[in-house]
Amino acid sequence: MSETSYTTENERIRALEARVNSLERQLKRQKIARKNAESFLETYSQDAYLANQALRKALKDSKQRERELLYLNRTASQLTHATSGESYIFSALESAVEFSGAFCGKAFTLKDGELVIGNDDRVLVQGQGWITSPPLAQFIQQETPLDLRESYSHWCVSAVLQPETEKESRLLHFMHEMSKGEYTWLVLLTKDDNLEEETLYVLDTTKHYLNITSRYQNKKSELDTRQLELSNVKKDRDFLEERLVSADKMAMLGQLAAGIAHEINNPIGYVRSNTVVAKDIFNDYQRALEEIGSLCKEAGGEVEAHFMALEKRFSLKDSATEIAEMFDESHEGIERIIEIVKALRSFSYPGSGKHCEISAIEAMNTAIKLTNNLHRYRNTVRFEVPEEDAFFNGNSGQIQQVLVNFLTNAIYATPEGKGITLKVQKEGDSVCLVVEDEGMGMSKETLSKVFTPFFTTKPPGEGTGLGMSISMTIVEEHNGRIDIVSAEGRGTKVSVVLPLA
Repeated sequence: MSETSYTTENERIRALEARVNSLERQLKRQKIARKNAESFLETYSQDAYLANQALRKALKDSKQRERELLYLNRTASQLTHATSGESYIFSALESAVEFSGAFCGKAFTLKDGELVIGNDDRVLVQGQGWITSPPLAQFIQQETPLDLRESYSHWCVSAVLQPETEKESRLLHFMHEMSKGEYTWLVLLTKDDNLEEETLYVLDTTKHYLNITSRYQNKKSELDTRQLELSNVKKDRDFLEERLVSADKMAMLGQLAAGIAHEINNPIGYVRSNTVVAKDIFNDYQRALEEIGSLCKEAGGEVEAHFMALEKRFSLKDSATEIAEMFDESHEGIERIIEIVKALRSFSYPGSGKHCEISAIEAMNTAIKLTNNLHRYRNTVRFEVPEEDAFFNGNSGQIQQVLVNFLTNAIYATPEGKGITLKVQKEGDSVCLVVEDEGMGMSKETLSKVFTPFFTTKPPGEGTGLGMSISMTIVEEHNGRIDIVSAEGRGTKVSVVLPLA
């Protein structure tokens, strides 16, 4: 081989070696770049995976928060708009079952030791609503500690086996004291043993809502009661003011009547005295005329004939008889007026609270006279006067007020043509003043309210509803009592029992 060929071959080898070295360096760079790319791709994939997982978790958490917000909003809305304690308890249970995804739920309420809610076989099932399931209802009631009396801080969770599937589940329950002596339990039964702790935290808000709502409902109920009481007080006040105005008018009328009675008393005394004197004078004239007639008959002849003619002409005997009857009727009328004026003055002036000895017979007669215009043409009033009078101590005006009130009530309650009987009876150391009518009687409900102020069975405008209560007060101040016996269709018997003097 020539030297030139050898040199050329060496150069070619060196060129190939250089090429190989260049390719090796290039390959090495490519391997490094590939390795870096693979490393970057792996890191990117991991970041993308983590980001995707984080995004999924954030989306799940967002949906969970949305469910929680919807649950809280619905619970607050339902509880706020609930009209009764039972309705917002069931509203809270429905929201809790729906939010937690529980299989079913049930509510219990104990009031004064008695189960008033939950004592049935109904259970709230997810997606089905309320159904009747005695085994499930009994199981939930047995597993719930209804004997506890301390409110829970959080929902309690216990592991149980469902009676129908025999699968392990979770029983969630909590108790809240709604009011004194009233306790409520909300109970949830899950489908399986899977339960998120976050769910329990959200469910705890139900307790606060129940607490707030129960207080709100109690305050609202109390406010409604107060408003009703205030409205009744206002009505009673307006009615009382009206009655006071009427009472003031009656008092003025009583004073006016007493004054008129006083003014009548003086001239009627003159009339009474003059009538008695005139009757005595007429009797003297009558006796003188009879003696003149006797003398004329003794004289006989023309004198007797003339006297007989005058007697026949002027009807002296008949006129004398009629005039005597007129005097008697006038005297009777005057005595009646005097008795009425006397009773009116006694009724108008109760004696300023002074007590004196009162005749039972006189008190009854006075009451009859004062109500004469009410019963004269309507009812027959009979007074069975006892053989012996009875006396008791008291304020005569007040006692007459009581008797007049009872007799007036009897007149209004007794149909026209029926009778009313007054009696005076002695019972040991007491005297009993009885007013008994043949009216329609009273029902048990009316009888229980008869002494209630402002209660009346009379038409509007005809009764104040104060007569019986005032009468009760007066009789009690006299150390007495009032007994009433009445039955519908059988009349009423009112007895005023007072101690004898």
